Amino acid sequence: MNSRGYVLLFCSLFCAAVSVHANFKVEPAVLVLNVSVGEMNGFVEIENLSKEPRAVEFAMFDRALDLDGELDRNAKVKSNDFIIYPSEIIIKPNEKATVQLKYAKKERLRVDKAYLLFSKEVLIPVGEDDEEEINIKIPVTVSYYSIVALETGKEGKISFVSSKALGNNMVEVIAENTGSGRYLVDNLAIQTSTDIIRNLSGKKNSIMPGQRRRFTFKYMRPLTSKEVKFIYVPD
Repeated sequence: MNSRGYVLLFCSLFCAAVSVHANFKVEPAVLVLNVSVGEMNGFVEIENLSKEPRAVEFAMFDRALDLDGELDRNAKVKSNDFIIYPSEIIIKPNEKATVQLKYAKKERLRVDKAYLLFSKEVLIPVGEDDEEEINIKIPVTVSYYSIVALETGKEGKISFVSSKALGNNMVEVIAENTGSGRYLVDNLAIQTSTDIIRNLSGKKNSIMPGQRRRFTFKYMRPLTSKEVKFIYVPD
């Protein structure tokens, strides 16, 4: 299972979501399921790192990236493509538990897809008085985003969409992944008839099928579709 191309996104999510003192952890950070060989189920392990019981709930979201390859934090679309069992769990101190993720859609998956598994510590009822039940709230202290990727084994392919000048000798090129697999952008460059342009923005995360990506760079003019060739170059 190859998690290359997903790791940068996980690192940014982890730093944004986890508090200073983590009460639990979830592994692996990136779960890749090879659906081309029928791998439709996966497991993550949650470990309670604290000295108190911890209640954690799980939800799956679509992984939405913006045009620059950054996570779109405003596009929080919950996904029903997975059955999560258990979806809520209470873990005793210093113990581990396994959570199953099952892809629930019956139709054959024809393109690569990626999701975010959101694991959040929740309030836990811990006491009651003689008259009525009282829930003593424990503040939410930590949450995780883990990446769940479904890979078909097919190839990605990006095609030129448009180009324009941005001012200050900066140029934009927009490309779209028209293939069925994710397209890696780590070492991507643009080759013209006279130049190889290496210093591109927008190379943070893979481009998923159907997604567009904006690349910006210094150049003297916009480019045309006939002169743009996307190539990989070594570091």
